[in-house]
Amino acid sequence: MKRFLLLCYALLGYASLSAQEVTALKDERPVAGKNFQVSYNPAGGPLTAADRVGGIAVFYAGKQKTQTLAFQMKKQKADWEGVIRVPDSTLLVYMVFTDGQQKVMDTRDGKGYLLPAYSKGKPVQYAYATMALLTDGGPPDPYGLKKNQDRALQFMKQEMHFHPESETPLRQRFYNMLANSPERNDKADLVKRLTALKSDKESDLMMAQLYLSFLGTKQQADSLDKLLETRFPDGEYVKQKKSKKQQPGEDHKPTEKKAVDTLQLITELKKNMLKEPVGEIVLKDINGEPVVLGGAGMKGKVMVIDFWATWCGPCVRSFPAMQKVMDKYKDNPNVKFFYICTMEEGDALKTVKDYLSKNPLPFTILMDEKTSDMNLYKAFTHYKGGRGIPYKLVIDGDGNVRFRTLGFSGDEGLLEAELSAMIKLSL
Repeated sequence: MKRFLLLCYALLGYASLSAQEVTALKDERPVAGKNFQVSYNPAGGPLTAADRVGGIAVFYAGKQKTQTLAFQMKKQKADWEGVIRVPDSTLLVYMVFTDGQQKVMDTRDGKGYLLPAYSKGKPVQYAYATMALLTDGGPPDPYGLKKNQDRALQFMKQEMHFHPESETPLRQRFYNMLANSPERNDKADLVKRLTALKSDKESDLMMAQLYLSFLGTKQQADSLDKLLETRFPDGEYVKQKKSKKQQPGEDHKPTEKKAVDTLQLITELKKNMLKEPVGEIVLKDINGEPVVLGGAGMKGKVMVIDFWATWCGPCVRSFPAMQKVMDKYKDNPNVKFFYICTMEEGDALKTVKDYLSKNPLPFTILMDEKTSDMNLYKAFTHYKGGRGIPYKLVIDGDGNVRFRTLGFSGDEGLLEAELSAMIKLSL
């Protein structure tokens, strides 16, 4: 009997996860490359009394909107019916219904009619992930689709349920959503996934350690810290943790030691200077005003760019050191600092403004934008980010990236010294 009850609970859990949202459509399983019979019952909605009904279908394929189609429907008893051809490679069909003149529209109270494309009896890979993108602060929608972070997370969970192989390419977005969820179970799920992560890549383990630290799971975070130090003794993680401390037996005066350290630091940085041209990009500040990074307007000026997020503990802890560097160059018009908020889930602008209302920052803050690719951000991609944040760049007056840094060791003095030296070398 106990085994039977456990099986019932398991099946109920599966059903609650895998069932689609209930809509007014009879068939909710379009197949790419085939005709799809749309049968819509408007009862109880804004088109209940309409004497004419039409549909608008938006098809998504390869993470891009590929086609928008308006189609007419015929009355069949209580339903309105029409047929549309689903393009090849379609991941998702997004529909709304109108009175034929688009004066009255049924958007399902802003939820839209989102249907994943099916193949061999189950949703195709990335269908639910695309639905998550659309409902989680994705590109503006002309048909009134409301953004809802909780709904987006449920769609992403559906993606992982039907296609576990999607977790690796979508890891950063999915983990961000779990980390920002108010539900304790979601955070517990993230901890479970992070501790079970099997990877030989330093960047993956650094990412896991960052999330575990953010979630406050000290034991697991410390365990990964030791693993990174042991497995990658000369890697990026260890380099960022090291601080330049005076060795026992050295008897330099403090001022002399500082001068020697600075000289050594500049010498070391010179060896690793980059010269990677990067084009201009336009972002908006928190007031919606466009800001151009690079190009003619920044000719002759050094740009310091810091990618951060409100949920990123190391980012926030690095701000006091960043402020000290800004203070050093506050009278130099040829050094500009920009703080780009990236990887925020849900209503990113509201999240940032709420954060700033409680934690005022005297910075020029710009908002990164999600691209049509479900797992990328405009500025973060433009500046070749990829392994996490905080991520800082120093760009010279000719538009060349001269330095990149990833992470924060916790040593404010070291960050201040390094960044000051990088700026000096880039002027």
